[in-house]
Amino acid sequence: MRRVAVVFGGKSCESEISVLTGVFVARLLSQSYEILPVYLHTDGRVYSSPKMLDLQIFKDKAYGKADRIFFEGGEVFAFTYNKRKLKSLGRVDAAINCCHGGFGEGGGVSAWMEQNGIPLASPDLTSSGVFMDKYLTKVVMKGLGIPVLEYIRVNEKDYEKRGAFLLKTIEPRLKFPVVIKPAHLGSSIGITVARNEEEAKTGIESAFVIDNRVVIEKYLENKIDVNCAAYAIKGEIVISEPEQSFGEGIYSFEEKYVKRKTDAPLQREKGEGRYAFKEEIREKIRAYTKTIYKRMDLRGVVRFDFLVSGEEVYLCEVNTVPGSLAYYLFCERLTDAKRFFADLIEEAIQSQSQSKKILTTGILNTIHLRNK
Repeated sequence: MRRVAVVFGGKSCESEISVLTGVFVARLLSQSYEILPVYLHTDGRVYSSPKMLDLQIFKDKAYGKADRIFFEGGEVFAFTYNKRKLKSLGRVDAAINCCHGGFGEGGGVSAWMEQNGIPLASPDLTSSGVFMDKYLTKVVMKGLGIPVLEYIRVNEKDYEKRGAFLLKTIEPRLKFPVVIKPAHLGSSIGITVARNEEEAKTGIESAFVIDNRVVIEKYLENKIDVNCAAYAIKGEIVISEPEQSFGEGIYSFEEKYVKRKTDAPLQREKGEGRYAFKEEIREKIRAYTKTIYKRMDLRGVVRFDFLVSGEEVYLCEVNTVPGSLAYYLFCERLTDAKRFFADLIEEAIQSQSQSKKILTTGILNTIHLRNK
């Protein structure tokens, strides 16, 4: 049976949500694979235990009694909790990233697995780092011809020197109200809506408490939030149906994760299974999703968050490790999710195997030509 490392936790405001995603994915995959839970604690330590397939170990904060582990050359080693002896746990065949935000989603886990030659069923270092930064996301999207809202980027040091001038430029450049966002945080953490210069000053300075870069963008009063996801399998990109999320306004972390109900309306049209916006809008969202996924050479499942206002569609952000890995956008039942996650794992293994074959062939051809 293949061994799969499910990585979750991490130094992030979303660490607790990451645990929920990680345990959920691990339990479903455990029906087909041997699972190595890899819990990244906020203190930087890495723990693993078979008991981590049960959330109770985290509720009781008993993870400290688990083995401390580390990777070396694709092999996993553990310091056992009781004997404090180093032992090998063997090799890992593949990994999947369930870390939301921070180092984990921002490319750290991707680099970690690549360094160890472990196939990862999640995006690589480059795309993870780009999409963790809302400013860089906008820069890349403009290059791809994907519409984004106009914005102002503010660095903390620049604001300290020219903050008063910046505040005066918001109205002529964007018009109030505006949305103020920490550039490197997700899930609405630190996001505020400012309707005048005084509120903007408060919002910017609050955002700088948790990030050193802030993005200010135009707020759309009449808009809907739409999610669309994609993954690749056997060379084909699979696009989900767009889903209208929640309702109107800006959603806090608590509203997204704590208060969200599983029976929230999805705005489907009866009898058709389509979501309640025009076909042209649906196709535009799906086309943008496919373009970004393909051009950025993404892998694994990625969720794209859009804002729709009238006939206009704007990309809001890209989640390379979406909540619950966005299985709900592709699966009607949990039994389908089991197959879905397994497909992601097998695709990662096959893709890396194919890449090695191409690399090896290229090297052999080069040697052959030189010998000639």
